[in-house]
Amino acid sequence: MSDNHTQFYSRAKYYDIAFGFKNVPEENQTLLDLYRKHNDRDARSFMDIGAGPASNAIEMAQRGLKSFALDYSAEMVRYGLEKSRHAGLSIGYLQGDMRNFKLPERVDLAAIFMDSTSYLITNEDVINHLRTVAKSLTKDGLYILEMSHPRDAFKVGKSAGTEWTERQDNIEVSVQWGDKSDTFDPIKQTTTVTARLKYKSPREQGEIVDRSEQRCFTFHEIDALVRLSGCFKMIDIIGSLKPGVPFSNEQACWRMIPVLMRLDGQI
Repeated sequence: MSDNHTQFYSRAKYYDIAFGFKNVPEENQTLLDLYRKHNDRDARSFMDIGAGPASNAIEMAQRGLKSFALDYSAEMVRYGLEKSRHAGLSIGYLQGDMRNFKLPERVDLAAIFMDSTSYLITNEDVINHLRTVAKSLTKDGLYILEMSHPRDAFKVGKSAGTEWTERQDNIEVSVQWGDKSDTFDPIKQTTTVTARLKYKSPREQGEIVDRSEQRCFTFHEIDALVRLSGCFKMIDIIGSLKPGVPFSNEQACWRMIPVLMRLDGQI
């Protein structure tokens, strides 16, 4: 996974500021509520895949869960570890490929946020990823995937904004995700996506322009891939990490979020 907006993600602090709008406590509470709903007990451990600044893993650690994170970017791993230490917390942060990694111990709950599944370009990538995650989960463990809504794949609407600016401590960061010149391959269901990160601080300013292939998924496609993996069953699906949003074609549903349970005895 060498071509996954590597330059864009290398500026970890600016990335963290740019995505500071995320309501991490609300997202995590939704995950924990789903785990309790389907297991009738509380999750005790968590893994954030494609974790970036590891905000979700750190917040789970604040709640008392044993937390792990995984990211391909060495810069993100260093930044996430520093951020957790600054918060007085300890998380296990691994640098590695989401298609093939090994945790030191199994966890009850895992999640992948912000459509990071889009970097799984082939069906083989998806299957390897699912089987690797399953090996990291306890019995009846859940894996929750925050994916783009299929309306975005079919270009029948727009679920999320693609340009925004965030400010923090005299630092301004702007993101543009996608460009009119980006090309879509209808056979592979991938787009070569242009990502722009502009930053301005008292010490420096600049712009990163990075391009990488990303895949879009339909509902029936991800359902079939989950079944084909042989290690998960889809037990639920929701439309947002805000509470009470079902998966539908309504505008309030802006994500496709499959909830997968590990199949016992398969891995």
